Amino acid sequence: MLFNSYPFLFIFLPVALIGFHVLGQFGRRPVVAWLGLMSVVFYWEWNHTFVFFLLASIAVNFFISRWIGDAQEGGRQRKLLLYLGISVNLLALFYFKYLFKLSAVLAGWHLIHAPAPILLPLGISFFTFTQISYLIDLAQGQAEEKDFLSYLLFVTFFPHLIAGPILHHKEMMPQFAEGRRFGLTAENFSLGFTWFVFGLAKKVLIADFLASYADTAFAHAGSLGVWSAWTGLIVYSMQLYFDFSGYSDMAIGLARIFGIRFPMNFNSPWKATSVTEYWQRWHMTLTRYITLYLYNPLLLSVQRRRMAAGKKVSRKSLATFGGFTAMVAYPTMITMLLTGLWHGAGLQFLIFGALHGIYLIAAQAWRHFRNPSSTNTNWPLLPMRLGVYLQVIFALIFFRSESLSKAFALIGDMFGRHGGGTFTPDSAVILALALFPVIWYAPNTQEILGQQTEDPTVPSILQRLQWSRTIPWAALTSLIFFATLVLMDQHSSFLYFQF
Repeated sequence: MLFNSYPFLFIFLPVALIGFHVLGQFGRRPVVAWLGLMSVVFYWEWNHTFVFFLLASIAVNFFISRWIGDAQEGGRQRKLLLYLGISVNLLALFYFKYLFKLSAVLAGWHLIHAPAPILLPLGISFFTFTQISYLIDLAQGQAEEKDFLSYLLFVTFFPHLIAGPILHHKEMMPQFAEGRRFGLTAENFSLGFTWFVFGLAKKVLIADFLASYADTAFAHAGSLGVWSAWTGLIVYSMQLYFDFSGYSDMAIGLARIFGIRFPMNFNSPWKATSVTEYWQRWHMTLTRYITLYLYNPLLLSVQRRRMAAGKKVSRKSLATFGGFTAMVAYPTMITMLLTGLWHGAGLQFLIFGALHGIYLIAAQAWRHFRNPSSTNTNWPLLPMRLGVYLQVIFALIFFRSESLSKAFALIGDMFGRHGGGTFTPDSAVILALALFPVIWYAPNTQEILGQQTEDPTVPSILQRLQWSRTIPWAALTSLIFFATLVLMDQHSSFLYFQF
């Protein structure tokens, strides 16, 4: 079921809210059971078959978590159970996301027969990552065992089930603790609904409007003029930005309506002045996840091997070529390559990850090897933001293209393989170009809603546009909501659903 659909807005969500409010009078357990049930129904509406896979995944991980909890802390049995849990999850992920692609490659080499297509369960990466992190934290003594209903809700709570944010158990489950009063409140509903409507507007009024032009450009890669190739990429960058920003706002807003606070997952990434900062602002919970569960273990392993070999692991050693290569470049590149492969099984995704690995390593090298006394770091914001934008959208060529050959074909178009082309300013192009001042200088949703400290780089006149529970704001929100209902395409899914 899509957030941007009439059945969700006028059937599913009202039923979920009414049940939540009524059952909230009877305590925690009925609320947890109701929201867990509604979340399963939410997934079931998309595909009746894969809901059984989701429930099987939850059941298997729940029983493994109980076995881990019963095993001796720090013991060998607990480690083996953790490896079992991680392996089961990764094997399921490999089967659905990578086996068909690998089989297709082998079929292309005439090593096997062409495989039948495998349908990817919606949100498999997100609910798999959520469960892996819980098992790891439980094995390390940093999480508590949950009863089955609580675990079911933790994994499936519908605002985050399909495309995040990737939740840590400590962020969500304490909000369903015993003793809390459950039910709708005017404050949570007004704030959450406004947040949701802002996200819905980003999706329907901007991202969906840009989609057709971007799709056409990438579909015709290899036959475009310079103008069409560049504008196609720019339009796609804005489509992806507002599609995922819109989804993140809608997820946080929906959770807030129920009185649940989700972590921020999108924070004006095009305002970043380095690619490192970009990753701290784009899909923030994914960045946190890969840092905690991938980069940090890789770095720790490297440091232990260096210490065993009698080498230093101090900050000074990072300023040496060997130390930097081992403790920065290596874990960063491996992490980003795996992050690229998480987005898809093609070689284009591997290059997407490698490019970001190179960007991040270069940024760290600049920080560790430059001479601060001879380098002016007070660069104007606009050139720095533009530099980050150009780096990121170049990597997006590989992120969006259907294959490696299509990606290189578009790059060839961008650099004039088919000439400059004709200047034909489409409405989507005009909108995309007009959005640059917005993404660079306007306050974002959480700043407008007063949920985040104002950005000092935002002009003071715009910082006054802060939401409040007043009739003018209610009227504006209602007008935006009505516009999205009129223009909404119920078949337009979110771009991150494919992951």
